[in-house]
Amino acid sequence: MSLVACAVVILLAMGALTRSVTQAERERSQAEARARMEEKVRLSLWRMDALAASVAIEENQRVLTSGSGGASGPWVKARFRVDRAGHLEAMGQVEPAALDALTSIFLGKGSGARLFGYLGVEMAVDNLWYANGVMAEMPKEEVADPATPSGQTAWNINERAIRAKAVNRTVTKAGLEQNLAAPGTVLASNSGAFQPVWVEGDAFLLRAVGESGRVVAIEGVWLDVEAFRKLLLGEIQELLPDATLEPSTPGANDEMTLASFPWRLIPGESPVAESSLRAPVQRSLTAGWVAVVVALLAGGFLIGGISQLSERRATFVSAVTHELRTPLTTFRLYSEMLAGGWVRDPDRQNLYYETMKREADRLSHLVENVLGFSRIERRCGSPELEAIDLVEFLETQREGLEGRLKGSGLSLVMHLKKVDWGLGHRASMEHLLFNLVDNAAKYAVPSDPPEVVISLSQEGTKVALCVADHGPGVPARDRRRVFRAFHKSAAEAAGSRPGVGLGLALSRRLAKGMGGSLEYRDGPGAQFVLRLRATPSP
Repeated sequence: MSLVACAVVILLAMGALTRSVTQAERERSQAEARARMEEKVRLSLWRMDALAASVAIEENQRVLTSGSGGASGPWVKARFRVDRAGHLEAMGQVEPAALDALTSIFLGKGSGARLFGYLGVEMAVDNLWYANGVMAEMPKEEVADPATPSGQTAWNINERAIRAKAVNRTVTKAGLEQNLAAPGTVLASNSGAFQPVWVEGDAFLLRAVGESGRVVAIEGVWLDVEAFRKLLLGEIQELLPDATLEPSTPGANDEMTLASFPWRLIPGESPVAESSLRAPVQRSLTAGWVAVVVALLAGGFLIGGISQLSERRATFVSAVTHELRTPLTTFRLYSEMLAGGWVRDPDRQNLYYETMKREADRLSHLVENVLGFSRIERRCGSPELEAIDLVEFLETQREGLEGRLKGSGLSLVMHLKKVDWGLGHRASMEHLLFNLVDNAAKYAVPSDPPEVVISLSQEGTKVALCVADHGPGVPARDRRRVFRAFHKSAAEAAGSRPGVGLGLALSRRLAKGMGGSLEYRDGPGAQFVLRLRATPSP
């Protein structure tokens, strides 16, 4: 439970860290998106102001007479001049409908008096540009820091003031140059620069013409709103393809308003932040999660290994204690009876001695198995292999194996045909073979016929030694676990068969130590096949 609690705490901490990093990355991405959008808007405003200012400069430098001044671009509907007496004069070729519209706008309903009312608009624009120029010349410390959210709007407004000042200075300078370059009396002696004005939904460039300190006429350019809007938006097509322009009040204190014309920019899109994490951050988070998962898995395997080792130790102690109890009890009982002279019959005395010898052999075999398994677990090195005549080897083991089977009512049958010699270790093979026969003596009863068969066969470059019985065999559910240390099947455990479950596990490891293999083969009965590398007989 403590491991699970630690894992939960680590995962929660890692999850919180991931969430925090993801949130920070999202905020950074949104800030970058806003910055990119603001940069696009700033560049767009500068481009459109520059283009609109160039149009105003072109008009300021144009000499307007009754026979000139025709439209030079699709955004100019007409050029005209109105004097104080209320006479409207078209400059260049003007459509009759356009001339009627101009007359209605400027001379209808109050005649010329209405026109000079629009001079207030021009003055307002002049005042606005003057204010913008003053703002642009403010000391830097008086303008809010654009790095803060509250200062961004003020910074944008100040940016607009700078644009307004640049446009105003450029257009005014162009107007002065036009005055100086005008020949004779074609133009007024003192005409201002064209200023953009909205009049009843139409866009005009108007300027006052003065003599002797008084306004005597107004010159104007009637703009095609849609064409002029299309002209300006075409300048920023690659920056803001969905942008549009809407009319704005002259002098509006709005950072999105053009400084050169009373239009407000609508970007037509919102800042779009990247939805995915940056590659370095993603790699770092992935590496962190992989490290956490690997650490948790390693910890789990470590704890599992420790638990398994502890369980194996407990199982080993329990099994060995159980196996030692029977021979020790037998030794103590029979030795006390014999030492106390309680058994006087020689036949019974011999029976007791035989029983004690059998239990001693059983105890010795148990100790040998435990020590052999311990040596293999400590990886004490591979045994030195030699070429062994398996037929001769089995003949030398016959008597001992028959004695072990005799106590279980089984007989030994050997089918020893001539095969190549096997490459192995004699002591290991003796131990392995006795374990297989001992296993048959324990678990092959009842057997029909009551015999254990040992046979040899040649399998290509290997020699196979098979120990087979005619008992019940190994249940299918236990076949994959039969070679595990300290494993006994449910039937064996229920029958309290002797042994600690080390024999087959030790035998397989001994076989691998000799470069061979030990496998279970289904019967009839149980069949264990030892395969060794074959070597030619000397």
